[in-house]
Amino acid sequence: MERKKLIFFAHAGPQENPRAARTAYHFAAVAADAGLEAEVRLAGDAVLVATVDAIPDTAMGEELREKVKKGVDAPFMVSL
Repeated sequence: MERKKLIFFAHAGPQENPRAARTAYHFAAVAADAGLEAEVRLAGDAVLVATVDAIPDTAMGEELREKVKKGVDAPFMVSL
């Protein structure tokens, strides 16, 4: 059986749109939990997710922070 990697891509900066990165992390975690190879690819301003200060202090921003922290040891890859 041929297996493929699921890639979830985000390019929006977390200050203006934390939903894009949050969604990418969420679906990569769901895919990895289901045993599928997954990756989050952050490009453009989305790479600012790596600096926690760039994430807004909102409910969605806090959810994104938690997903980023869990993503460090997650069974999926994150590339910048």
